[in-house]
Amino acid sequence: MNIPMALLKQFKTPFGIIRVLRDRDGTLAYYQNGCFHSQSTARGISLCAYAHVLCEIIRQKKACKVLVIGCGGGNVATMLRRHQMDVTVVDINPMAFSIARDYFAMPNDVVCITQNGLTYVRTIKERFDAVVIDVFDSHNNVPSGFTTKSFLGAARKVLRRGGVLIMNTITKNDKDHGADVIARHVNAAGMKTTIYEWSKEKDRNALIVGGTVKNISIPSGKEPAFIKQQLKKLVMR
Repeated sequence: MNIPMALLKQFKTPFGIIRVLRDRDGTLAYYQNGCFHSQSTARGISLCAYAHVLCEIIRQKKACKVLVIGCGGGNVATMLRRHQMDVTVVDINPMAFSIARDYFAMPNDVVCITQNGLTYVRTIKERFDAVVIDVFDSHNNVPSGFTTKSFLGAARKVLRRGGVLIMNTITKNDKDHGADVIARHVNAAGMKTTIYEWSKEKDRNALIVGGTVKNISIPSGKEPAFIKQQLKKLVMR
């Protein structure tokens, strides 16, 4: 019998209801407006394979400075920071940062900026080795503003030479070509594209990478044991 996760804390925010749930094994999940966003160990290590693939690509690119658009439980930022990278996270909801720190072990030295990610990317003068876009609406779709050629062109300008842009998306099944549409927009913005996704799975993550991934090895063998089974269905195209 499956025992549901227990509600640990609920937060009413200007952008909806955030719930933190805890499983019997101590893992924690982050839901916003009833939509699942992430699950991790108490130390902030994601149980979602996409986060490990994303972080491993950035690690193998030898990135030092990373921009993450979208906080959620802060798992991606936490894992990147533990690889000794300087991490800046941007989210429109300031409560996401305190929740990520208090419940999901996001380090205090992760730089947190409250702003619309669309505006931030278009106005900053800083440059980064990697830009991660991990933003979803209440229907598990990437908001359309983040997929336009205009925005993606602005994101490309934020990258240092040799840098990568990685966008997390959700596709329903093998017949859902939404990731391919976004990848074409990334390509039109001047970046070579690669897609990492989980073949035959339903409602799966698809990572769209803008920039070269030559000599990137996924899986690398450095992933946690509990992720390795999930990586068996990973395909790159």
